[in-house]
Amino acid sequence: MTDYNLMKDFTFDERDEFTRKPIAEKIIKLLDSAIDVSPLIIDGKWGTGKTEFCFKLKNLIEADNTNDYKVGYVNAFQADHANEPLLTLIAEVASFYDEKDDKRKNFIKNAVPYLRLISGIGLKAGLGFAFGRYAADIPDALADGMEEIKDGSKSLIDQSLESMIKDQAEAEKNLSTLRDTLSDIASTNPIILLIDELDRCRPDFAVAMLETIKHVFDVENVQIILVTNADQLKATIKHSYGNETDSNSYLYKFFKYQINLPTTSKGGENQAIDNNDTYFRKVVQDSKVIPHTLKDNQFIYEIPKFLDLGELSLRNIEQVVRCIETLIVFEDKDKSKSPIAEEIFMVFLSFVYMMDKELLNQIVTRHINSTKFSNFTNSSRLDISHPHSRSDILNDLSVKHLFLFVFDGYFINSFLDLPSSTIERQTVQRHIKISLGKYDYVSDIHNDEYIKQVINNLLLFDIIK
Repeated sequence: MTDYNLMKDFTFDERDEFTRKPIAEKIIKLLDSAIDVSPLIIDGKWGTGKTEFCFKLKNLIEADNTNDYKVGYVNAFQADHANEPLLTLIAEVASFYDEKDDKRKNFIKNAVPYLRLISGIGLKAGLGFAFGRYAADIPDALADGMEEIKDGSKSLIDQSLESMIKDQAEAEKNLSTLRDTLSDIASTNPIILLIDELDRCRPDFAVAMLETIKHVFDVENVQIILVTNADQLKATIKHSYGNETDSNSYLYKFFKYQINLPTTSKGGENQAIDNNDTYFRKVVQDSKVIPHTLKDNQFIYEIPKFLDLGELSLRNIEQVVRCIETLIVFEDKDKSKSPIAEEIFMVFLSFVYMMDKELLNQIVTRHINSTKFSNFTNSSRLDISHPHSRSDILNDLSVKHLFLFVFDGYFINSFLDLPSSTIERQTVQRHIKISLGKYDYVSDIHNDEYIKQVINNLLLFDIIK
């Protein structure tokens, strides 16, 4: 579960493993410019660190706040129980000001008529949610009614229904007054509202939030940043309006700009490194369970580089490491034959467990489909049957090839094309063993004992949940 209290003070200076500070700086330049970029979407898949980026962006804006921005953070998922997105946003804006500040009092006073009109029966719960924090700011005309609100009076609900009918004609006037008041307070201190976790909300609440942003908060000097999974939000729109709805057009009629959080970052020599690779190393290094010998085993960090981790989230990477930690707790060190190679297999099988349960079951039953295995490891068939092909392959063996050679005995069809001559085949296999010696490779590792132990421990508990 995301720890918002822990994240709220995060800065890019403390840690920026995905090199996202330059992206945040570009966003701030857009917000400071004359370009009308609001409302703006920061798009990222689930589990890619959007919330952490959101707090870091907020703190970066406030750290060098030359424009005197008032910056608010709204967790839409935590607010959707109140069922009033407008109330949620108004409460956040009100929180910028001191209790006795006339701006806050005037803002709430002018928000109440429109809230009464659109909220109907929900007003009782809504006002309790918002004004429980700002009771001192309630206009005198509503002060008596607040006691009834707190008591859950049925008569107030009836009055709210009557008021909704009578005030219908005043809708545009009340909305205009609210927008004018919002614009007025933002003229001195421009407002930036970061809205997070909308993709996790109930569809009706998510759509209501979008409508509120468009119709109420689209005013000068108020900028909205929605940090979300755009694809999931489109699915939410379809859920609300039907599968025939053009959710893409619907969503982007509200938003003017989209920034995509990249899934790679630049490494040494300017090469692209997948964020999952980077995060895997970090979570392993931060683990209190994984011993230093495994943390220092650089071969384990090669494994994510040849697997297709594109479908995994950062949370999934944490789950892989949790698998590794569990295996370490269960490990029978007395049966260890080749520590470095065993650590490599432990990590590899943890990735298999998380990414492809079917392949794990094939390993369990010793009926591995070589094509499936090669696809999983992004490999091609190794043809070392001819002398001219052997030297290049044998001189360039890697961790990936370790798995191919060890599991070759499990395949329904062999992954390797070896020489037809028994003597030549034995010579090649001897060269393979020498070439893989840097991995502390021993031929007996595929006698099943270690692999069987690891798989049994993985299957003992449903670690994913």
